[in-house]
Amino acid sequence: MNIVRSIPGRIRFAADSPRVMPLLQQKLHQAVSDRQVEIAFVFNPRTGRGLLTFTADEELTRLVLLVVEDVALLVSQPELAPCRTADPGDEEACALPAPGSYTGEERKLESPFMIIARKVGRFYLTRLFMPPMLRPYWTLFTVLPLLLEGLKSLLRGKVNVSVLDAAAIGASLTMRDFGTAGTIHLLLDISETLEDWTREKSRADIAALYSGDNRPVWVMRKDGPVSVDPAALVAGDMVIVRSGSRIPVDGVVADGTAMVNQSSMTGEPMPVKKSIGSEVFAGTVVDEGRIIILSEGVGDETRFAKIARIISESEGLKADIHGQAVRLADKIVPFSFLLSGLVFLLTRNWMKAASVLLADYSCAIKLATPLSVRAAMLEAARRGAVVKGGRHIEVLSKVDAVVLDKTGTLTEARPMVVDICPVNGFSREFVLRNAACMEEHFPHPVAEAIVRKAEEEGLHHEEDHAEVEYILAHGISTTMNGQRMILGSRHFVHEDEGIEIDDAETYIQRCSHSGHSLLYFAVGGRLAGVIALEDPLRPSAHRFVRRLENMGMRRIIMLTGDGYPTAKAVADELEIEEFYAQALPDEKTGLIDRLRDEGYVVAMVGDGINDSAALTRADVGVSMKHGADIAREACDVMITGDRLDSLMDSMEISRKAMRRIRRNFMFIVGSNTLFIGLGLTGIITPAMLALLHNSGTVFTCVHSMRPLLSGGYGQED
Repeated sequence: MNIVRSIPGRIRFAADSPRVMPLLQQKLHQAVSDRQVEIAFVFNPRTGRGLLTFTADEELTRLVLLVVEDVALLVSQPELAPCRTADPGDEEACALPAPGSYTGEERKLESPFMIIARKVGRFYLTRLFMPPMLRPYWTLFTVLPLLLEGLKSLLRGKVNVSVLDAAAIGASLTMRDFGTAGTIHLLLDISETLEDWTREKSRADIAALYSGDNRPVWVMRKDGPVSVDPAALVAGDMVIVRSGSRIPVDGVVADGTAMVNQSSMTGEPMPVKKSIGSEVFAGTVVDEGRIIILSEGVGDETRFAKIARIISESEGLKADIHGQAVRLADKIVPFSFLLSGLVFLLTRNWMKAASVLLADYSCAIKLATPLSVRAAMLEAARRGAVVKGGRHIEVLSKVDAVVLDKTGTLTEARPMVVDICPVNGFSREFVLRNAACMEEHFPHPVAEAIVRKAEEEGLHHEEDHAEVEYILAHGISTTMNGQRMILGSRHFVHEDEGIEIDDAETYIQRCSHSGHSLLYFAVGGRLAGVIALEDPLRPSAHRFVRRLENMGMRRIIMLTGDGYPTAKAVADELEIEEFYAQALPDEKTGLIDRLRDEGYVVAMVGDGINDSAALTRADVGVSMKHGADIAREACDVMITGDRLDSLMDSMEISRKAMRRIRRNFMFIVGSNTLFIGLGLTGIITPAMLALLHNSGTVFTCVHSMRPLLSGGYGQED
């Protein structure tokens, strides 16, 4: 990091990595915290150049230079940094935080692999070193909770897997097979521990995300701005938010103008102008400018916090859903006991009757069903869809309504220049070259799209113009060869600057109807051209929607935070009949709830923080790999590539997996009933019965894994 140029009130610098920017902002904030000054901060990660602008005061300029020099030294040699901007003895202010450490302290959970290794190690070490005479008593002590759980289920009139587990352990103890009893307990304990770990991990991740960055917040008081803890904010506070800072409250702009990135709430890919009277939300970010917000919702009452609660509640509801394997095993339990009783009545041999409980119908079900699910999950992963649990395979097989977010799901969330219309004798190359030359100084998506377009067309844009001036929420301006050049919105160019745009009206109307965003470029008081941008559809989006229709989806709905014209343009192009524009997170969850109340099994596809609540509320949530961290954490299925078809592939795979599970169930019941009947009638010996039973179990498992052995689900079962 180094200083490129410095004049009073203006410092341009270069940095190798944007990771140092939060530290620089933090140090600048500390340095001027006791002064009533504003420091505008702009950094372009593509060029590695940044600009600091402030009051043209020589003393302030020297202070800011010291801050930049200290940060540069701190990054290169942390042990030598003098930290001249911090208070003496303030070691915390001088500390160099690790990248990404600005979101507060995070609780770290132990790896599940370590948990399993510790439990297995403890189990075998105990058996190895414990005196043989004590092992039976220790085993009885450890399995006692499982025996009591089975007894409780039985007393409640439920004959389920808990009862069968207790019976199997009881039979092992009766036959003095303490090793088998202990192993059953170990496997059940590991399963329960992993379930608890997954639930705790989910809660910890949600808490870390919605706790915010925990930085002090500036609030207007009678004596001027003061710094307060975010937890101390109350409704009615006038909160000051500067460029690059996260908005900590829901409220209305009382003063100032800013460009706010609110993709976390609405999914809009471009910053939105916010001025007096505009509504803003916690969790969104001020890209440029400074605003004072009259807070209305703080703490747990913000929309952001409400999303967190929805996620937590939905996770709790989903945890109560039993997978297909558990239900099938529960259904078969009574038959196991009935068979055991039948064997005892026929043979009067309680050892044979007890052995039936250890080699029952559910044995193959418990092995084959998870294998079917696992095979489906692995095959789905090969097709580009990671399914996060077996229960989601079952739900995917039943989906009949799909809700699709637009930005980042059907579109690429990467604005691009689609056309350039020169007017008044200017050339297309002139418009694009000079627009790129102006925009390269600013790190927002629209600027990057224009610069990228110029690079694609091989247009080199030398800096022959003066310093570029950013006019907040309007556009940018500069001077070249004595002529003023401006680039920005229609309001800026036509109304503020008084430049006539009638010559381009026909083109403007055509682009507006197509849902394009327009930028106006003027030189010397004349309109030089119009640049049209759009967020392009994914190449596979149209085929994706048609495949959904062919799979028998009863409802296909598109949701977006964008305005109606843009939403309608996309819906018309994809031939989606049902769509909703300007949808906020709570409205998305409301739609999901209505669909579920109407009896639909709903899949929600989205990739933003604004989609995360709807993802968890849906029967199955689907996110893209490039989605926000919370969306990827909240979803049940994650698309790992750019193929939207991966979702339909996973649906087809899940349907075939459920058919395979049902066929396994029928085969297991039929074959084992036949084998045991043959054994009881004396046609086959008990040894042959055991051989046939185990052979049938192996066959069922191989059938369950057939997709992996044969290379996929390319053929119908």
